[in-house]
Amino acid sequence: MAKVTVTGNAVVVTSGVAFEDLKLIKKYRPDALVLYKGEGKEKEPIFVIGVGNGGNGNLGIYGAEFCGATHDEQKLGVITMMHEFKGENIKEEITDFIGTSILNLNKIEATLPAVVEEIKAEKEAIMDNVTLV
Repeated sequence: MAKVTVTGNAVVVTSGVAFEDLKLIKKYRPDALVLYKGEGKEKEPIFVIGVGNGGNGNLGIYGAEFCGATHDEQKLGVITMMHEFKGENIKEEITDFIGTSILNLNKIEATLPAVVEEIKAEKEAIMDNVTLV
């Protein structure tokens, strides 16, 4: 699950998923990074996780873009945004600013560990069928 940390005017959203795993999913199962509303012909995307190269990333009502990783050994996806806070109740302001986006991000992230394991198992099975001569 994603976490939000505020230091000064910096709002840092840290994914619960490693940045390299997000890139792996983007490459092999990009549809797993999309949250949909409705079913069948009524199914429409409402939130998407993107993976970028460089920059600070971004989080908005329609999606999140992770562009880097934390500097610890977990290397989780990270977004750093600047926000000028207006009042004393920072948590309330953060909730209004990105609350819905965090909820949607967490819905997608809850499914991603299984997707990563599936991709890795399939890649391993394919590689077992390859013979180098």
